[in-house]
This record gives sequence, C-alpha cells and structure tokens, in this order.
Amino acid sequence: MSGLAREPDMDAKCVACVDDDPDVLKVRRLLLEASGYSVVTATSGRQLLRFLTDAGVVDCVLLDYLMPEMNGDELAQKLHQQYPQLPMVAVSAVPQLPDSMLGLVDAIVQKGSDPQLLLSTVAAILARPPKKHLQIQPGATVLCVDDEDVQLSMRKRLFEVAGYKVLEARSAKEALEIFMSTHVDAVVTDYWLSGAGGNGTALAEQMKQHRHRTPILMLSGLGALPGESPIVDSWLSKGRIEPRELVAEVQRLIELRTSQQKDDKSEP
Repeated sequence: MSGLAREPDMDAKCVACVDDDPDVLKVRRLLLEASGYSVVTATSGRQLLRFLTDAGVVDCVLLDYLMPEMNGDELAQKLHQQYPQLPMVAVSAVPQLPDSMLGLVDAIVQKGSDPQLLLSTVAAILARPPKKHLQIQPGATVLCVDDEDVQLSMRKRLFEVAGYKVLEARSAKEALEIFMSTHVDAVVTDYWLSGAGGNGTALAEQMKQHRHRTPILMLSGLGALPGESPIVDSWLSKGRIEPRELVAEVQRLIELRTSQQKDDKSEP
C-alpha cells in the first residue's frame, strides 16, 4: 500500500503510521485495526504534515527514523513545533537515535519487537493525561558547558529544538567569561571539565558569587555529588537522564527563579 489512507471509524482513537516501506505500513495498519484503532498511513513525513494541515486529526504518531527527504528526527521536530500536545513513538531499527529526537518522542519501540510491545506502548501513551506544554520564556537562554565537542553539540541541538537560545563553552574559563558578559537564564554544566578554570564545582561557585539566583544544573557520571547541593540548584546523572527530562528540569529551574523574582517584587 502506498499513499495516505484513513479508515472510516471516527470514534476510535486514531494512530498515524509513517514509514517509507509500504509492507511495514500494511502490517502495522492491520495490527492496529485489529486492536480497535482508526489508522492513518503515510509513506513520508511531508504527506502526514499535509494531512494534518488539511484538518486531519490523529491521537498518536508512530514514525520511522530512516526515511528519504525528511527523516524521523526532522519530522518529530516539525510535529512538536506545530502540535506540541501530540504524542509520538519512534519505531525504528536504528539502535541509537539522535538525542534531539529522543528529547521529543514519548517512547521508543525497536522494529521487529513483539507486536504486543507496540500495542501496549500505544495503549499506555493514549491513556496518559495530555502533555503539559512547557511555556518557554521568550528569548530564554541556556549556557551549556562541556569539554567534549560531541556532548556539547548534542546538548545544543536538544535545547534549540525545545525553543531555547543556546550559548556554548568548552572550559570553565570560557563559560565564566560568557556568563559575566551575557544574560543567561540557566547554566547546564558537566562536573568534569578539563582546561583552565577548574571543574564544574569551581565554576558554579564563581557564578553564584556574581549572580546567585541564576540556576545551575550539573551533569555527572558519578552516582552522587556529596556536598554540592548548596552550590548548584540541581544535578543529574549523565548515564540515567533522558533528554526530555533534562529539558524539563531546566525549565522547572527557570520557572522557579521567575516565581521567586515575582515574590520579591510583591513584598512591601
């Protein structure tokens, strides 16, 4: 089957399936229909976007990653921008998806997995309450600090997709220079930093001396950071944190700081 089609049961939850392989779409469509879902199939991201633009309504999207013209990462970003409440599930044979895509999808199912796993994942996501759409402050800026270029690049992309302006620093010295000369709404820094200026702890101490209310989130491969809580506002384990959770935690810290500033202004 090719092209885009929708079954007539408009009362059932509608699941959109996007994959450039017609055979995969056919099998997935039959599986979902047998479980009582209404199904939309599209062989490209552009096709699904056209359907949604023409007042099409879906309750969940299953999208592949490796697709010509517009891959799953690009499609996820467009869907998030235009339909931020729409749940997405990546169904891909690629073992490691880009962090930018991981930060947007609600779940991942490996292609070739037990069909019941896919069905249970879709059912669980559709049973959730609607997503809380993070209200990013206009022009909110995050300073990302890491001495590893790959990690820094992925983190920059992740926050940009979420709607932030991103500044980058590869050392504590460079980060402090940016922090002192530019407005920053939050700092995300690695604990271990090579080069001049010391590690993340020394950087956080210096930043807090100048602007104690700017939230600082520290990432570490360590299991805990004993004694660091008075310095940083939050710390997360690099090995366990999901990209979406990282963005949500930064947003929480920014909202908390904004709320505190409003309380201060309201005091006599």
